[in-house]
Amino acid sequence: MRLPLHGLGSRQDLPLPFEFVLLGAALALVVSFAVLIVAWRHPRYTRPSGLALPGLTRFVDRPAARAGVRIVMLAVFGWMALALWFGQDLVTNPIFGFVFVWVWVGLVPVSLLFGPVWRRANPLRTLARLVLAVRAPVRPLREATWRRIGVLPGVLTLLGFAWLELVQPDNNTLVVLRWWTIAWLILTLGGAVLFGERWIAATDPFEVFAERIATLSPWQRIDGVVHLTNPLRHAATAVVPRGAAWVNCTLLGITAYDSFTNTTGWVGWVQTSALPREWWGTAGLIGMTLLVGAAFALAARATAAGWSDTAAASLVPIVIGYSFAHYLSLLVIEGQRTAILASDPLGLGWNVFGTAELGVNTGIFDYPDVVAVIQLTAIVVGHLLGVLLAHDESLVVLQGKRVIVGQLPMLILMVGYTCAGLLLLFSP
Repeated sequence: MRLPLHGLGSRQDLPLPFEFVLLGAALALVVSFAVLIVAWRHPRYTRPSGLALPGLTRFVDRPAARAGVRIVMLAVFGWMALALWFGQDLVTNPIFGFVFVWVWVGLVPVSLLFGPVWRRANPLRTLARLVLAVRAPVRPLREATWRRIGVLPGVLTLLGFAWLELVQPDNNTLVVLRWWTIAWLILTLGGAVLFGERWIAATDPFEVFAERIATLSPWQRIDGVVHLTNPLRHAATAVVPRGAAWVNCTLLGITAYDSFTNTTGWVGWVQTSALPREWWGTAGLIGMTLLVGAAFALAARATAAGWSDTAAASLVPIVIGYSFAHYLSLLVIEGQRTAILASDPLGLGWNVFGTAELGVNTGIFDYPDVVAVIQLTAIVVGHLLGVLLAHDESLVVLQGKRVIVGQLPMLILMVGYTCAGLLLLFSP
């Protein structure tokens, strides 16, 4: 579903000429790196720690609390299922905004603020548990197999969902969305019935996505107890499944590709090509993901770290910052519209939640300069935090040897990501 509201800011809305903005962002990273070299000489985020909250732990672990979250989320998805299977095939159907805005985009702030809540709220997990309570998995996998799998299947499902959103023709029609929903249910829920519930953690694109974002939340479980912790420490010490690096690179590549397709150069190129748009879209999506991953792999190898799922934690704040900047206006505008349309999923004139007669507040359009500054700040801050995490991890890997020279490749990577992100976001 292509919505032209992914970004409001433009080069003309920035407080300084765009060239100065690029230079300032790059200098901010370089200066931060120089300060870290002097003031941060030993790794600090080697062990998880924080303020233990046993009372909160007991509350969120209560069976009633767990069941309540699952029931609410099942009800929400069940309500939207009415729109998917019985609603009108119009853009006013709330299912499109629910999938592409509430779930896909909304998972970023929700996971960042509240941690891995999607793992508990995921309706597929609830349905799988109901089935598995009656019968055991058909072919349960061993622990060693689960470790080898990690979240690698999630890389493919993430690309599949991105293809649906950004490449698939007629993705704002019910027929297309229904077929993709059936495929999602068969792959994820069917796999859970065959191999066990952990299959969902490995393949569900939304859970794989949300779990990576949640590693930068201030909530971390340590020895089973919820702790209030430094989000950077959480990201550096969180349990990292196999394939996490590719997930982070894929998320960044998807957002970068989405921005790239909005540039006049790409639009003109595709429109004048004899090849179908879907071919270019598929090649561009895969190519951008591989480009992001290859750049990270080269920088990691030059740092003497090699391709590492742990080192890829430095990409999480970049993914969050770029996603926030890129999808800000989409979430604000289309998020409201979806809430309004949710009162009438079948298009019959209902007003179940009392929102049908509300209007979308478009006040964000009145402050494009403010939005541009927010977008710029989100990208730069995300990369600054990425530099900090990369610095701490590099200190562990380098073990006091070539501390400055060894970290230069990762710094160059961060500067390159920053400049590329700004160019894509604010390109005409």
